Order: sequence, then C-alpha cells, then structure tokens
Amino acid sequence: MAETARQRQKRQTRERILESARNLMAGGRGLDSLGLREVARESSLAATSLYNHFPDMEALGLALIDSCCFRLRSAMEYERRSMIEIGAAQAVQELVGRFTRYIAENGNDFRLLVQQRLGSHDRYRLRIQRELQLLVDELAEDVRQAVASQGRAQVPAEQEAQAAIAIMFGAGISMLDSSPAARRVLADHACLQLEMMALGGRQMAVGNRL
Repeated sequence: MAETARQRQKRQTRERILESARNLMAGGRGLDSLGLREVARESSLAATSLYNHFPDMEALGLALIDSCCFRLRSAMEYERRSMIEIGAAQAVQELVGRFTRYIAENGNDFRLLVQQRLGSHDRYRLRIQRELQLLVDELAEDVRQAVASQGRAQVPAEQEAQAAIAIMFGAGISMLDSSPAARRVLADHACLQLEMMALGGRQMAVGNRL
C-alpha cells in the first residue's frame, strides 16, 4: 500500500528528530546527556510535537540505537552471497573493508553503540546485544555455507562468527579517532587476526587441538 502524505510527513519528522539527536552527539556526547527539549530545539520543533513521536528519552534512545544498528547490519550484509563464493582469504579482506568504510562514514553511530553497549542502561545494552547476535548468526551461516560449498569438514561456525565480530568491534573502537593511514594499519591487523582464527577453526574441524 502506498504511503500517504500524512504518513510520509510523520516518517520525515521522525527521521529529522533522530538526525538532530545524532548531530548533538557528534562531539562524543552520550545519550544520557541529552534531553527531549534540547533535541526538539535542534529539530526546530515544539517540545509537544516531539512528544507525539517519542514520549520519553528512553523511547528516543531505543529508536536511535535501532537506526544505528540498522546502518551497521546493512553495511555488513551488502552482497553477502558474493562473500561466500570468493573464497576465505578474499572474504576476510572484503568483510574488513566494508567495516572500515562503515566506520569512516558512520563513526558517530558506532561511537554511540560502543558507549551504550558498555553503559548502565539495561534496555539499551540488551537491544545492542540482540542486534550483534543477529550479525553473529548471519556470519555463522555464511561460514557454514562457504565450508559446505568447498566440501570441507564443518568448522565451529558460531564461535568463529562471535570471534570475528569481537575482533572487528575492537578494531572499530581503535579506528574511531585514528587517521586514515592508521585505520589501514588497524584493518590489516584485523585481517591477520581473522585469518589466524579461520585457520585455527579448520584445524579444530579435523581434530587438531593445542
């Protein structure tokens, strides 16, 4: 069903509010430091108008986290099928390359996710954890399909995916305030760590352990 003019206006106003909150946080401020009236002023809206979209700061915070997580997952999901087909070495390079571009283009989003993942607000933390688990699940399925297509023994895909997300998340934190040259070095280090992890998974799949 086509979007009505009223629905379009409501969606655009909601997006404007979220973008205004992003702008206020661009210097590294956390969600806890924002207030609805401040966001309303930044959005050029009356506070009562903003309340029609977000009744309290928690609702705005959850919507902002959802938006940030959506951008992250979209960046990592793009043409996922091709990553299964190009082989492990190229797939690692592509995965890290996508993540590095995401950090360059959405650094403030990622900073928010890092802050709230480690913050004291339970609902924010749980929402981020849920989204990260979706990333883990999707990556694990990609690993299973890639291994099956190559006729290799199944590897511990879930654990590999968890380790891969942890490696990239850690690299992303270091990339946030780094120069482009430093980001390239960090990306190379992340690729090496992911290759080491993948090779370890292959050895474990055939029964080799430390």
